[in-house]
Amino acid sequence: MIGPKINVSDDTEVVLKELQERKMKWDYMKKRQPMLSIATGAVLLLVVYLLYQQVIVRSGGNAILILDLLISNKLLCGLLLACISLFLYASNRSREMEKAKSKYEDLRIETIERLEASWLKDVKSEARDQISSFLSKEHDINIVYKN
Repeated sequence: MIGPKINVSDDTEVVLKELQERKMKWDYMKKRQPMLSIATGAVLLLVVYLLYQQVIVRSGGNAILILDLLISNKLLCGLLLACISLFLYASNRSREMEKAKSKYEDLRIETIERLEASWLKDVKSEARDQISSFLSKEHDINIVYKN
C-alpha cells in the first residue's frame, strides 16, 4: 500500500490501493473537462463568426449561394468538422467522468463497509483510524462517512 505500513489483510490493501487509483483517475478527468469545454466553445465561436462573415453576409439570403459558399470554404468546413468532433469527444469524456465517479464512490462505500470497526479502542479501530487519516490527508478520500 502507498503510505504507512498498517497490519491489514492483503485483499484490504488491494482495495485501498484501487481506491486511491480510482480517485486519482477521477481527479485527472475532472481537471481536464473544463479545458476541453473551453476549447470546444472557442472553436464553436470561431465557426459562428466565420459562418456569418464569409457565408451569410456574402450570400444575401440566397439559399443555394449559402450552400455553395459553405461547401467551397475548406477552412470553415474543417472547423465545423473539428467543432462537431470536439463536442462529441467532450460529451463522451463527460460520460466517462461520471462512470469513473460512480466507480470511485461505489468502491469508497465498499471500503467503508469492509473497514467497519467497533466503537471500542482496539487494534482494528486504530488501524482503521490510521488508514482513514492517511487517505484523507494524502488523497482527499473520505472513508469515515458513506454520504
